[in-house]
Amino acid sequence: MIEDRSSSPMRPIESLTLIDRYTTVEGTLVSSRDIRIEGELRGTLQCEGAVHVAEGGRVDATVEAGAITVAGQLRGSITCRGKLHILRTGRVTGSITTNSLVIEEGGRCEGELAMGSALAEASLPSASRGNASAMLPESASTTLESTES
Repeated sequence: MIEDRSSSPMRPIESLTLIDRYTTVEGTLVSSRDIRIEGELRGTLQCEGAVHVAEGGRVDATVEAGAITVAGQLRGSITCRGKLHILRTGRVTGSITTNSLVIEEGGRCEGELAMGSALAEASLPSASRGNASAMLPESASTTLESTES
């Protein structure tokens, strides 16, 4: 039996920007969709969606995104409007501003960390923000959430 799907609504296929492991991008990248980085990106990244830095991926940039997941290396000035999730193989270094931070066992986060209302205060001098450095042992996991609305 053949089904007539002409009256059923079609869901749009979500697009994704992929920087594969054989690609290096230098400069400014702006996207309204999600981005997966398996290669290298240097410069500036502005993403309305989610950024995923895959294992083996390297980003050295000023990053602004809705959400960020890191399994590779992320270094620079990072502003995440949602959750920054550092997986066990992930390494994040720099000035970090986020609403929520999750670091899995073995994940690493080093640098300045500002959370919650700090998104609005991100332009304040760095002396007014806290410093954070963490390397979690294999038996630990940390979730930091902003308690401000």
